[in-house]
This record gives sequence, structure tokens and C-alpha cells, in this order.
Amino acid sequence: MSGGTEMNNGNGDRLRSLGRTRIVGGDRNGGHKAGIADEGSSGVQIHQRLGWLKSLTLQSDLLILGNSADVTVTDEWISVSTPALPRLRIGNAIVFPTPPSLEDVPAWTRRLELAVGQSAARYGRIVWEGGPAEANAYRAFKDAGFEPYDSLSMIATSLMEGAGATGTPTEVVQSDAQWQELLDFHLRVNRVTGSLDREFLAARLDLYRVESKAGNGAWFTAHADGCVVGCCGIALGHGFARLQGLEVMASHRRVGVGLALVSFASQWALQHDGVRRLVSVVDPDYHARRLFESVGFQAYDLLCGAVRSDSFTATQDLNPT
Repeated sequence: MSGGTEMNNGNGDRLRSLGRTRIVGGDRNGGHKAGIADEGSSGVQIHQRLGWLKSLTLQSDLLILGNSADVTVTDEWISVSTPALPRLRIGNAIVFPTPPSLEDVPAWTRRLELAVGQSAARYGRIVWEGGPAEANAYRAFKDAGFEPYDSLSMIATSLMEGAGATGTPTEVVQSDAQWQELLDFHLRVNRVTGSLDREFLAARLDLYRVESKAGNGAWFTAHADGCVVGCCGIALGHGFARLQGLEVMASHRRVGVGLALVSFASQWALQHDGVRRLVSVVDPDYHARRLFESVGFQAYDLLCGAVRSDSFTATQDLNPT
């Protein structure tokens, strides 16, 4: 990433890296997806355009974002921005290679605002590799209006035998009517009443729909009594399939709906040529971790960070990814 090297930005343009590489959007096959290469004996090998980034969580986030994200890579930080979706938490972040010291906190919070803009910074996140920060750094983040935000990536190469045998009807979302059903489900499960929240969920689903129609993934719904009661998505790229957005209506939890969705989506992904690893990202203490473990996923790496406290109250259910 040092000065003087030439790189391709995914759109066929040559650019000269002077300590910073900006990757805007991507190529027709998802330029950011090149950031995830094959897994070798030393672990996940990182494409040079993502520099020092090792976090599987962040790499697979870029699968979900597809061509919608702008990524800036420097020797000191990496930023991810989705100008069209400033409330999308995974799409607005600043990433650092090491945990922060107490002195880093003010500079890092300012860097987030500069990288993604003040509006997006309200919903964005500051994350880092290398494990948890010292307690005094977390206290400083809390004083600045942030809360701890950890993400555990989990990985599997196959599913346990018999996983997902619940009988729950599950299907791939394809038609306009099915996409509308999925949007209606998101509105119900998130109890949306305001127009801004409705617009955000519709715009986020448009992103998923574009990527699905481009062959970069798919969405799946589970049904009961003629209604959608659960959903999840898959993003594909360079040997990986990332599960995302697993949601189940409260009235249908703990009866196998989530298990059926994870199993159906994972089997769908494993049938695609070149897919060798399944990836999920969960809160380390969230019950979904046990669901993924039950079908064969294992903990891979932990990404630590902080997110603005008011983003939890403003979009607690609207911004899981």
C-alpha cells in the first residue's frame, strides 16, 4: 500500500497509490468481492487491495454490500461508506488494525465523522482488529456516546447430518410479489410506523434485491399459515457464502423456523460451484450463536468496536446489518 505502486480499482481504471487506495463501487462481478481470496493453510489470505485487513466479519460485510460501498484503504485505517444508505451500520464504518488506547478515542471518533459524514456517523461504527480494548478506552467511548459492539464470525464447511429437518416450508425469493412479501415481513417484524424507517427498510431491501438478481446471493423466506414468518439472506463471493439478516417473528421462535432457514440457505449456497466456506456473524452472547453451532458452525475470529448509543434506540431493530 506504500507510495509508487499502481493498482486497478475494479472498474478498469489505473490509479496510483500514495498511501491511500480508494475503491469506489466495484466491477460487474462485485469488485469488492476480490477482497476475499481462497483460504490456505495460514488462514484467510487477503487481497492486496484491502491491505492489512484480516477480519472475516469485515471482509464478508463487503460481500453483502456488493457494489454499493465506497472503500478507502490506508496504512492506518480503512473506511467503508454507503452514501445511499447512511443508516446502514455495516455500510458506514472506520476500521483500525489494533485496539485503541485512551488517547486514540477522540481522534477515532472524529475520523469516523470525516470518513462517512456526520449523519452516517450517528449509525456507523468504529471497529478494530486485535481483540478487546483496555477498560479506560471503553469508558472514554462511553463518555463520547458509544457502546461496545463486538461481532463473532463463525465458519463451516458443511452442515451436520439431519440439520434443518423441521418441515417448515422455505423458498427462494424471486418474483416481485415475493420481494414485496419480504418487505412487508420486515415492516411487521420491526414494528415500523414511521415513513423514514419504512424508506430505510425499502432501500436496504433494494440493495439486497440488486445483488441477488446479479447472481451475488439470494434471500429466503419461511412460511406458516400462508404468511412469511422468517427470512435470511446469502451473499456469495470467492469461495465464501455469508449468511445475513436472520429474522423470525416472535410468535414463531423456538419452533425450528430459524434452523430451517439457516439449513435451507446454507444447502443452497453449498450447491454453487466454488463455495467452500459458510460464514455467519453474530453477537458473541446472542442466542443465534447456539443455533449456528448446532448445525456445524465454529467460532473463527472476533471483531471488537463501538457504536453510537443513540443508534441502538433509534434503529435497534432496523439496523442489525
